[in-house]
Amino acid sequence: MYSKATKDKTMKKYTQIVFILLVLISSIRVYGQRGEKLESLRIAFITNKLSLTTAESEKFWPIYNVYRKEVTEIRRQANLDTNLEAMSDADAEKAILVSIDRMEKELILFKNLARDLKPVLPARKIALLSKTERNFNEELIRTQLKDGARPGLRRN
Repeated sequence: MYSKATKDKTMKKYTQIVFILLVLISSIRVYGQRGEKLESLRIAFITNKLSLTTAESEKFWPIYNVYRKEVTEIRRQANLDTNLEAMSDADAEKAILVSIDRMEKELILFKNLARDLKPVLPARKIALLSKTERNFNEELIRTQLKDGARPGLRRN
């Protein structure tokens, strides 16, 4: 199938990417500029995993950044940073409705994102996007746990 040289090149590329990601993740804590560093990591991770070309990246990132901003705003508005265990049933019912509403809004945003990306990316790359986002978040949590940070802390 693939020659040994091709496999070696591919392995070297992945090793370099993992090294760069680990250095960038480590630098988040060292320099305390978490938001900017996190975005740089996200961009590198998604660009790599989706194998975006330069032309695709130029069109993809402006569309995706608008989507992320809108999702962030929806999540901020529906923030449930209350003690759910201590809620009354009536308040819990309201919290459930708020969560459902947030999820429905996010689904609409994702449908719009997929529609907007169709002229920009092949369907396979659009389909990989959600999985890639989850993988990024999982990798970030794993790195934080390895470094002794507590996951789930909100950034300012």
